[in-house]
Amino acid sequence: MLPVQEIYQQLVTTLQSDPITLLQAPPGAGKSTWLPLQLMRDGHFKHIVMLEPRRLAARNIANYLAQCQNETVGQSVGLRIRQETKVSVNTRLEIVTEGMLTRMLQNDPELSGVDLLIFDEFHERSIAADTALAFALESQAALRDDLTILLMSATLDSERYQQFFDCSIISSHGRSFPIDEIYIPIKDESRWLDAMASIIKQALVEQTGSALVFLPGQYEINRVQQALSDLPANCHVVTLFGEQDKASQQASIAPAAKGTRKVVLTTNVAETSLTIEGIRIVVDSGKRRAASFNLKTGVTELTTQSISRSSAIQRAGRAGRIEPGVVYRLGSKQTFERRNSHDAPEILSADISQLLLEAKFWGAELTDLSLLDSPTAQQIQQATKLLQMLEALDNNNKLTPLGTRMLSFGADIRLAHMLMKAQQLEPQMPGIYTLAAYLIALLESRISHAADLSLALHSQHARPHPVFKQQLKFWLKRLKLTEVRELQTTYLALLVAFAFPDRLAKKRGNGYLLTNGAGAELNNEHWHNEDYLAIASMGGQKGSRIFAAVAFTPAEIEDELTHLFTAQTRCEFDEKTGRFIHQDEVKLGAITVTSQPSKHPLDKSERAKAWLTLFQKQGFELFNEQSDSEQLLIRMCLASNLMPEQFPVITKQSLIDDAQLWLGAFLEDIKTLEQLKKFNYFNALQSCFNWQQQNALNDLFPLRVSVPSGSNIRIEYQLDGPAKLSVRMQEVYGMISTPILAQGKLPLLMELLSPARRPLQLTQDLAGFWQTSYREVQKEMKGRYPKHFWPDNPATSVATSKVKSKSE
Repeated sequence: MLPVQEIYQQLVTTLQSDPITLLQAPPGAGKSTWLPLQLMRDGHFKHIVMLEPRRLAARNIANYLAQCQNETVGQSVGLRIRQETKVSVNTRLEIVTEGMLTRMLQNDPELSGVDLLIFDEFHERSIAADTALAFALESQAALRDDLTILLMSATLDSERYQQFFDCSIISSHGRSFPIDEIYIPIKDESRWLDAMASIIKQALVEQTGSALVFLPGQYEINRVQQALSDLPANCHVVTLFGEQDKASQQASIAPAAKGTRKVVLTTNVAETSLTIEGIRIVVDSGKRRAASFNLKTGVTELTTQSISRSSAIQRAGRAGRIEPGVVYRLGSKQTFERRNSHDAPEILSADISQLLLEAKFWGAELTDLSLLDSPTAQQIQQATKLLQMLEALDNNNKLTPLGTRMLSFGADIRLAHMLMKAQQLEPQMPGIYTLAAYLIALLESRISHAADLSLALHSQHARPHPVFKQQLKFWLKRLKLTEVRELQTTYLALLVAFAFPDRLAKKRGNGYLLTNGAGAELNNEHWHNEDYLAIASMGGQKGSRIFAAVAFTPAEIEDELTHLFTAQTRCEFDEKTGRFIHQDEVKLGAITVTSQPSKHPLDKSERAKAWLTLFQKQGFELFNEQSDSEQLLIRMCLASNLMPEQFPVITKQSLIDDAQLWLGAFLEDIKTLEQLKKFNYFNALQSCFNWQQQNALNDLFPLRVSVPSGSNIRIEYQLDGPAKLSVRMQEVYGMISTPILAQGKLPLLMELLSPARRPLQLTQDLAGFWQTSYREVQKEMKGRYPKHFWPDNPATSVATSKVKSKSE
């Protein structure tokens, strides 16, 4: 009996009563296969849709379940994945991938006819799954109170999810077959790949059956495959990864022939919801290739990372699906236990432009959606800017008609924008639509090709790679186009600009400046004499290496991408020359395309903006020393910090950042740098407080304090530490205690001076000083200044500001 069968009745009862349920069951428990099929057979739900994160798993589960029904896929069990849909009026259980479920919800928010949504392997937490779940929750709450949602995984962060969804959790603790764990420590972590072949060979010697080996990507798969060339004749090495064609994938999954063993080198495509017959050994490198979005360059980079413990458990589970198994883990058990419990959700480290556009089409802001984890403000800002460049959002961040069509196109939104613009331009630019089909086939095939896109396309046109040929066939059929004998690449740069407007670049020094403001590395092998590049692919360690691009001139793209070009007047002060720069410029994002002396006279507001820019670079150090203004700045910062309920938030940095609000109007009449340096910013700074706050500041943080002698002595304030009052001792005779500042929240340090204004005593407790240490000071001062007044009881004596002595 499968473990999930033991909790089946409990699960059914919960599903029939609760809107959302969590199911936690170990790998091999039957939750992805037996459970949905049994729910369909028992008629508990009319139409079930189960989401699978990976196409390979979705296709194999659909095929397996259809075989269990003695049917082909498309009858009672259906399949919806990209480039492949098999459903009919008889379909009652659909296996779909993440993007397909989002499209189903967008096209029909009520999900008419569907009464159970299953999210399998929910621990993977892809953006697409988070998006689909957020939409499903809204649909359930507003439109379909009869829609049931089931979240399933072997390694759910169950406590957190249960609290977020306020739902029941059902756990199945049994395992179909036990799995032994063997840890293989290595001395040099950097040489982990070199150790993999020997670990595989060790496992094949020590164990029976076939092996599934987890590696980060195709590069590592190829390296290990070469190192296993000396295996016995009955051991066959095969590969399994996402970019393979369907036939190759199926061949790798098929059981080994009788009397032979199989070593399947795979990526995390085989981590979940996939059973390969005969596998009872898992060799886990503990590594994966993960996408990491670089906010600065706008590039998604693939980096090799250590997997979490939950992913390692999922991988090990592949060994115990049909018989007892064993997992060989690279690294020590201590290293394993130090790993994160779960992988970070994709939404926190990815490009969220697709999610943002989906939310706009759904009619919601991201903050309105029930997302387990919310993207950062920087991610939202970057995505919004890109969607505006792609014409999917207007300047008011509203969804455009083109943005709506891009979403429904069923391709990456960048490439969808390119294809739609190409189709629109085909009448006046013959051949551009066909060229777009060839370009998207090249980009989506992910094959190795020349860095110059024009050369790469001509090469594939002449001698096509099988994967490119397959992609081209798909796109030509979908776009209703035909192959061409001669490929014209005249409009190639324009097409790249349509898809990657944020990666147009201009040569700058030893590199390139991109329209999004980021930098790219200079390529020493290509484009030596080209000033501009349209970049289709870049990445590397810092996300700045150019992998594929084509040269262009701004004139080639300006007419069709006018929204990317802006005319502006630049006015700024050049510190090196000591002169104003006043230029009329045409900008392509952050790139300056043309610049010439402005034809317009320099007005006060432009000049003030230039001064503000200079101030924001240099801060208050720009101005000459001004004691009163500097003290006002410190007093205002202290008031903000010590009495936030009475004064607005003020810091030096906030004043610099918001200089336009309080300083700008005061700089309009300043014409030279010398005038600016001499500018007294006291009144401008004081304007940050209203009249009542200014009066309160003077009462609580006075600039001067009256002492018994009649003098008004200046207080020196500092941001860190007490305020300081330096005064001759004779002037505070008769003062019985230290003055109070800021209702006692700011201490005052009194520096008592000799008649010659040399420090005699530092105290924050004047009353205590008169009663204690004063006697020693009196004795010494009478000897040094015998003609001056040194009373025995200074707290009750008359103060004097005179230098001459005074009789008692």
